Amino acid sequence: MEISIVQLSLVVAQQRDEDTHTDVSQGCGNGIPGIPGVPGTNGLQGPVGPKGDSGSPGLNGIPGQKGDRGQGSKGQPGQKGTTGKAGAKGNKGHQGLPGQKGDKGEETQVPQQPRVAFSVAMTESMGLASGDQVVVYDKVYSNDGNGYSTTSGKFRAPVAGKYYFTISGMRYTGHDLHLCMMKNTSQLPCVYVTNSVDTDYGIASNSVIVDLQQGDEVWVKYGPGDAVYNDSSEYATFTGYLMY
Repeated sequence: MEISIVQLSLVVAQQRDEDTHTDVSQGCGNGIPGIPGVPGTNGLQGPVGPKGDSGSPGLNGIPGQKGDRGQGSKGQPGQKGTTGKAGAKGNKGHQGLPGQKGDKGEETQVPQQPRVAFSVAMTESMGLASGDQVVVYDKVYSNDGNGYSTTSGKFRAPVAGKYYFTISGMRYTGHDLHLCMMKNTSQLPCVYVTNSVDTDYGIASNSVIVDLQQGDEVWVKYGPGDAVYNDSSEYATFTGYLMY
């Protein structure tokens, strides 16, 4: 068993105390204590003791300075994500500035519709007819387009279109009045005043809108036994015009 220098010094000191005690017990007087000896040298280092318990965590240290930015290369673009839901409708924006004036368009010639219109009347009565006859109106109030002929009593359409016509007439005393508008050889609306009415005279009128081709004729017919009365008041009239 190894004995350290400190342990050896303690043994020597203890032995001295025992020798001193023996001398006293034997009747010897106490001597003057001697001068302390020179301290001994340090003993050998003892063996490593067992590991102690872990101490409490220390305080957080001060954050270090931000390091320099790395020099890594840019990564590849990621895949396109799915389309998100539509957001709420935003507020109406401000009105933009007026745009530049556009180029002038090409001029087009709009065809003007021909002016076709006539209005005629009779100045004398027509006696009893022996058969179907054309009523000839001898007084012309208007004849734009020269479609009506005072010679034939017929209107000939100078252009195709939709036309409006109207007639009027007064019966002669004691006779019926039966006038019909005609388109070429086809009958259009008529006027009729019978002799059975309790008046000497009776007047009637009628109108029609009809499609005509260029060259079609419209005229007024009266038949056997009919008579058309007229005087300066001009009760018998025939009027027509191109609508479009």
